[in-house]
Amino acid sequence: MNHQSSLLIGRIAQYALALLGILFFILIYFDKAIGIDGGLWVTYIAFVLSAGMALIFAVIGLNKKMLIGIGAFVVLLGISYAMADGSVRPEWGITETTSKWIGAGIGLLAISMIGAIGAIVVGEVSRMFK
Repeated sequence: MNHQSSLLIGRIAQYALALLGILFFILIYFDKAIGIDGGLWVTYIAFVLSAGMALIFAVIGLNKKMLIGIGAFVVLLGISYAMADGSVRPEWGITETTSKWIGAGIGLLAISMIGAIGAIVVGEVSRMFK
């Protein structure tokens, strides 16, 4: 498939989605529930297709540095999950596993922020001595 034909397919898909959006808007305007359901299904399908294509093109373009970054992220997530506390209170209405994942996310955020601030400081200090 050449560049022109892929542009044509993308343009056709774009106009088809726009027409479906207009159709579902009109159905919603006239108080038809099918407009909401149809709009949601089009959104779900577009999201899955977009995420799938992004994932496919990301995997095609993987190199050694990207794999190291993904591996480092997975290691940091594992460390955050191991350090997370799974305690819950009854009024929270969540399970212990959910609490542990929330704690892991907060821990990963803190580790990432410390790493980013450290990188900024190291970069600025090294630039001062150049």
